Formats: sequence, C-alpha cells, structure tokens
Amino acid sequence: MKSHDTGLSPAWVARKVVAYDELQAVAGSLWWLQSDPDHGGVRRVMCSERSGEAFAVTPSDFAVGSGLHAYGGGSFAVVEDGVWFVGDDGSLFHQPLGRTPERIVRVRGSEQYGDLAPGPNGGVFAVRGDNGADEIVAVAPAGGVQVLVRSSGFLACPRLAGGSLAYLEWSRDRMPWDSSRLLLADTRLSRPEPGRVVAGSSSESVVQPSWGPDGSLYFMSDRTGWWNLYRLRDGVVTAVLPIDADCAPAPWEAGYRSYGFGPDGAVVLTVLDGFSTELVAVDPTGGRRRLGPNLTSVKPYIAVDGDRLAVIGSTPSSAPGLWSLDLTAQADVPAVQVGAESESAPPWTPVPPTIDTAQAGSGRVSFLLHRPSGAASPVPLLVRAHPGPTDDVPLRLDWTTQFFVSHGFAVAEVLYRGSTGQGRTFRQALHGRWGEYDVEDCATVAAHLRSTGVALPGAMFVSGASAGGYTALQAATRPGPFAGATATSAIIDPARWELSVPEFQRPHAAVLRGPAGTVTADRVRCPVLVIHGTADTITSAEEALQFAQDLAALGGEHDSLLLDDGDHYLSAPAAREQALRAELDFYRHIMSHPRG
Repeated sequence: MKSHDTGLSPAWVARKVVAYDELQAVAGSLWWLQSDPDHGGVRRVMCSERSGEAFAVTPSDFAVGSGLHAYGGGSFAVVEDGVWFVGDDGSLFHQPLGRTPERIVRVRGSEQYGDLAPGPNGGVFAVRGDNGADEIVAVAPAGGVQVLVRSSGFLACPRLAGGSLAYLEWSRDRMPWDSSRLLLADTRLSRPEPGRVVAGSSSESVVQPSWGPDGSLYFMSDRTGWWNLYRLRDGVVTAVLPIDADCAPAPWEAGYRSYGFGPDGAVVLTVLDGFSTELVAVDPTGGRRRLGPNLTSVKPYIAVDGDRLAVIGSTPSSAPGLWSLDLTAQADVPAVQVGAESESAPPWTPVPPTIDTAQAGSGRVSFLLHRPSGAASPVPLLVRAHPGPTDDVPLRLDWTTQFFVSHGFAVAEVLYRGSTGQGRTFRQALHGRWGEYDVEDCATVAAHLRSTGVALPGAMFVSGASAGGYTALQAATRPGPFAGATATSAIIDPARWELSVPEFQRPHAAVLRGPAGTVTADRVRCPVLVIHGTADTITSAEEALQFAQDLAALGGEHDSLLLDDGDHYLSAPAAREQALRAELDFYRHIMSHPRG
C-alpha cells in the first residue's frame, strides 16, 4: 500500500476538472460551453476559428446556463450577428459579436428558458417552461415573444424548416426516455394549434429530431428496444442504421445532437455500448465506416461543418476535450485534439482499464476495472456506483478514479441494471427495484474480484454520488463484502425525495422507488462517510446532516463532511479537494482498524 505522499494530490485532482458541453459548428467556427477552475467555474460560451485558437465570447461575469426542466441544456444559440444565451438568472440575453450582452427577456415567476435554436431574422426559438405548462416561443431581437405551441406536458427540441415546426412532447407523468412523441405543427397559422404526431407512443421514446439537408426529418427512436436513427420522408419512416445498440443517451438535458450530416449525403452518428462510444459514418447506400478509432468516449454533441467533424471526446489516457477529424480521410485515421494547451506532464501516468464481467444469478454484470500498475497481489478495492441510474460508465480518463488508483486501490465502475447503452429493457430493469438490483450488481462485482485475487478481503469499499449514493447506502445496510461506504450528495429517503424533486424528475423518482425504502442509521452494518454540500438543490443537505447525526449517535467509525456552499456536484475545486481527502482518509482509517 502506497503512502499519502506517493499518490496524486487532492488539490491537483480538484483543479483538473474542465467541463465542455453543447458543442456546435457554425460558419466554419466551433462554439461550446466551458467551465474551468481558472475562471471560477463560470460557464462561458467559447469559440474557436479554423486557426484553432479559442477565445471566450461571453464575459466571465455572465454565467451561462439554462434551468429548464431542472437540468437545463440548449443554453445558447449562434445567429448571424452574435449569440443568444440564457443567463444564470434565467433571463434571455442577446450579445452581438464584440459587444456586451443585452437582456432581451426577463423571466417572470417560475419561468425557465432553454433548448435554444436559431430563429428567423436574427431571432431565436426557445422552450419556456412554467409550473404545469410548456411553450415553444419565437423571440425577436427587439424583444417580441410569439407563442408557437402550448402544452400541458413537457416540450423540447423546436426545429423549423419552411413553415413546419418539429418538436417533442411528453406527459408530465412520464420521463422522455420512457415515452415521448414527435409532432409537426404549421407555424403559418394565425393562432397556435397542436401538431400532428408522426412518431412516438406510450411505449416508444423519440429524441433528437432534426431536419436534414435533403429536407427529411430525422429522429432517434427506441421502437425496436434500441435508440436508432430514422428518417421521415414523404410520409415513410426508414431506419438509417438498424443496429442492436443505443445511438443516443437518455435525454437528461436539452440540446443533445448525437448525429450530424456530412458531405455527399453521409450521416455521422454515435454508437454506444454502455462503456465505449464509436463514431460511425453511414453513406446513402447504407455503407458504414468507423471514424476516429482512437476515441473511446464521445459526448452527445456532433458538430459537422463541411468535411470537418468536431466532438467532445476522450480516451483512456486523455480527459474530455475538443477533437477534430477530416470526414474525407480513411477510416483508420485518428482524431486530433483541437487547441490542446501545452502543460507539464501530469505527476501520474494513467493505467488503461479493462472491461470485464462477473457472473450473477441474473446473468453477467459488466464493469470497468482500473488496477494499480504492477499490482500482483490483492489490493484494496473501491466499487463505484455511477450517479444515474440512467447513466453509463464511459471509457475515458477520469482523474478522480486515477486519484484512488494512484494511492494503491483497484477501482471497479459497475454498469448495473438501469444503466443506459444496453437498450430499453436493461434501462427499465431497475424500475421498482432501486436499492436492490443495483446493490446486488455492485456486490457481485466485489465478490468476483475478491475470488479472483484482485481485491483484498476486508478492504473493499463502495461509493456513489446522488442516486449512486443511495446505492452505496443500501449496500451498507446489507451483509456483504463491503468494509465501508461513502455517500456523496446522496438520496436517503426516496419517498421524501420524490416529493421534493423538480416536476420534470418526479415520474423517474416514482417509477424507481421500490421496497428497499429509506436508509436509516439503525440498519447500517458498516462504517459510512456522508459528504454533502449545504447549497445542494437536488438532494437534501438537511436530511444528510440528520442522517450523519443519527450515525454518530450510534458510535463506531462513521464520519461526515458538510461543505459550506457546496452544490450537488461539488463543483468548486475547494469542495472537491476536501471530499477526495476525506474519502481517502476514511478508507485508510478503516484499513488500519480492521474489524474482527
């Protein structure tokens, strides 16, 4: 076991998190959202021209980010004379290039704007959400707002071609990845009227509609059990790439674009398997070829500008960043990083992980395994439950994982039942079984790694954040392989959480909740570390504090860390640093006092 001084520093790791989102290509330039520690974590609109030099478009004192449907997305849109964006107060801003932002629309009450798309004459389309209703609106640069569609459900993805507006709608008692509809409305009518449904049903999820350069309407649908890409032309729907794989993620945020249109009629799209993401180009005859084979993870933002493709991608040895490739190049030509800043070599060389499986009564459980370099004998194990449940385990460099590997831990990231990338049936397997099947899958992986000599008995731990924190806490209530558990920003009482979550997420909380119920201190069988930020707006800091106090009253090796002003994601470097240090110290303390 390595000492504190030989592994990565918590402070160094905490400052390595740079987030890239909402990438798009417009008129030869790349545009995206970026937040990084050097600018206080403020999300700014960035731009890179063909020279590769990036610059901030929006000023650092204007945080960009939509709160639509709780998780936001579609926070900015590029138009001919500048950029529209949603500010952190929810207002709509327009910023001509080279000038300061101007507030065009102020929000009223609980209104939220998001899912922006360029509109006519320099304007913008947006979804405006309020309690109990959504609207698709067209906003003019002078501030005029025209309502195009009203719905008592949720709305998303306004996409206009000619006078036809394509958009998504789903009921307020469902999640868009369980049931949604694609509609077409005529915007030339004098008053808004409901559109006609062209795809989707109570048992079908339709996501990411877009008009192609050939005038066809494209969309993703899981009508076969997998999110595949389809084309609607002259009233006929055909599959672009029929495949037993998901080509899109669960739409937690607006603005996802998992496909784009290349030259000569080709369509570029992502193909996911829960771990890795491939980029595939499909030509008009159905022929396919893989692009950028060096990339193993790609965010759902495909940006195509002529022969140039750009993505937010990563590899097992590189964290997420901007990558580009030539669509006319041969299939085996790797993608190259865009504007990668030169910096000193990191103090740790990442060890590529392996994808493995463990046998369970329900079948095989897949997981990503990171092992310390040269570790021949059993080592401490950390099993991480991702924060989904509708999430995946991306095969990419994650410095938080590497932090624990550098300190001598093997880390297993489990693709437990309920994860995405494995089709609709697998995604819905956790409905009514949350806190059971996910816990079983994590325990199965731990037991497998102990039996194969990878994990050190008595030094196996489980951790998770948000929904994954609930998984970790439920694992701590059961007899099993884990010597300790860390729950960060965790859900503790699903029934109470269901009542407090934003309306968008309430059906998800309801359909997941099962007999596992509330985690109470008296049920806990191993030491637990509770980490929570006081400014968390998604899970209750008050509930976490009470749970930590209940644990402390029982005695033992339980611990807690309450972070002042920390948000749900522990976005601030100082909060992230404290959390990493506390978690490592917690495991080391348990290993220094093994239970008899």
